[in-house]
Amino acid sequence: MIVFIALILVAAIASTVIIKSVEELSVKSNDSIDDRWKSKIEIQSIQVFVYEPCWQSSAVVEDGCIPAGHHEMLMWFTVEGDVPLKDSEVYYVISCPETRTVVTPIRTVPFTGSSTQDSRASVSGDYRTIPFNLGQAVYFDNFMGTAASGARAVDLEPGTDYAIMLDLYDNKNNFAIDNEGCRISLDYEVELTIIVEGGLDTYAIIDCKSTLRGSECY
Repeated sequence: MIVFIALILVAAIASTVIIKSVEELSVKSNDSIDDRWKSKIEIQSIQVFVYEPCWQSSAVVEDGCIPAGHHEMLMWFTVEGDVPLKDSEVYYVISCPETRTVVTPIRTVPFTGSSTQDSRASVSGDYRTIPFNLGQAVYFDNFMGTAASGARAVDLEPGTDYAIMLDLYDNKNNFAIDNEGCRISLDYEVELTIIVEGGLDTYAIIDCKSTLRGSECY
């Protein structure tokens, strides 16, 4: 009888500990969700990085060529909020009134990579395999570094400077499937939305007055 009562007491204590642990985990989870609602991407700068308007060409002027090249921008940003973000939890959407060169003038890209072909500049400059050229989030002070040098940023911490290549145009030259997005154009503005899963969206207008590398568009 004494053994039976002891077993009941042990079970009761164990049950109380389990319930308390579950409650603590639930509170921590809710706190994390609440903190995430405050998180957003804060844009510091958006500049022209690569403007190759012709397909498979390093030309910087459209002159009777196929207008399906590379339109890449350097965005410098920070994370605003109280908790770090994973790169897989953030992505950007671009849209524009483009009708001339694409099937769909809207493009969604995760911060984990853009999956487009290499520009002529990246081939000649021998940086085609670095995380930045792959469209991955990187540390701003090492944005042209290799993966081995620790350039890629998987965990995005508040207060740290990061960079990413905004790959405006999917240039795989298949007009039935892949041609989507926007050109770097002086004729129209590009709308940019950066989405944090469970957090706040960031809205911006990309308005370029020049296609020269380094030209500020934000």
